[in-house]
Amino acid sequence: MKIIHCADLHLDSKMETNLNGIKAQERKKEILLTFESMVEYAFNNNVTAIIIAGDMFDTARVSNQTKNRVINIFKKFNTIDFIYLSGNHDEDSFILNLTEIPANLKIISEEWQYFNYQNVTIAGAKLTNLNNTILHNTLNLNKDTINIAVLHGQISKYDNKDNTEIINLTKLKNKNIDYLALGHIHTYSKGQIDNRGIYCYSGCLEGRGNDECGEKGFVLLNIENGIITDQFVPYAKRIIIEVKCDISDKSDWADVEKDIDSKIKTISTDNLLRIVLTGKYKLELQKSTDLYSTKLNSKYFFANIKDESTLKIDPKIYENDISLRGEFIRKVLVSNFTEQEKENIILCGINALSGEK
Repeated sequence: MKIIHCADLHLDSKMETNLNGIKAQERKKEILLTFESMVEYAFNNNVTAIIIAGDMFDTARVSNQTKNRVINIFKKFNTIDFIYLSGNHDEDSFILNLTEIPANLKIISEEWQYFNYQNVTIAGAKLTNLNNTILHNTLNLNKDTINIAVLHGQISKYDNKDNTEIINLTKLKNKNIDYLALGHIHTYSKGQIDNRGIYCYSGCLEGRGNDECGEKGFVLLNIENGIITDQFVPYAKRIIIEVKCDISDKSDWADVEKDIDSKIKTISTDNLLRIVLTGKYKLELQKSTDLYSTKLNSKYFFANIKDESTLKIDPKIYENDISLRGEFIRKVLVSNFTEQEKENIILCGINALSGEK
């Protein structure tokens, strides 16, 4: 038997934070089509059920076009059960607005729901501020079956009554869980619960923001001869790739661009780039991030430059500098401004002295 674990699809996400109108709409459609493609993959590989561990949609309000498309996917692939747990983003609005619930859509409520498939049990529950500290006490799993639990939230070793998204992993020990399918964290990761079972975040199916770098996809579970195995399957159409560039030794911006170009030359232009500038740069380095960003965006689907570098100024160099620039820098360095404020003031002042904007 095969089961897919996915989460945090965030269908109907506007995608306008980083992308312009046309590309935002294109990316929005791609995310929905990737979900549909994953379901086709499941059908072609005889998958019994697809677990959606929260945040299938990006907000509580879903467009009719997206809602109807998803419902039609459920109906089209009616040999697959869709076990759906709403998350902190989509809440229950999708379910509440349905006039007809497809027979193969299994909805997880605030109490443990149990779905049995031969020798496999899938149990899921929605965390709320009323049940998040006691939910573990009501979980009842047979030690002789393969048991998969489904939750949406952040794992912790402690309870937090004020946060419904906290999952106390310690209290799930010795509950006969073989695999804990989690949603909420957008990066794939897994670890041990106890001697018997593991927990796993499948991560999101497609990266959307700059903090969702790397391979994205789903987890394929295979149950055979009483043993469950898990495999992460990369499936995203586009990947957000982060490239770091230390500009500490650069005096000319052309050298920075040359360094970045060499690092990204093998990266497919279909992907999304996140360039991060690091290090302590010299005062004489004149950055040209806007122009270079425009150049990259004409080549890649999307490119963003994040400047985390800081200005390096040795006060000793300007101790005996009798120029206006030296006097200006000395006054700023001994001021009560923060280091970031000093850097901004010095850069503005140097540009002004040089006749720049």
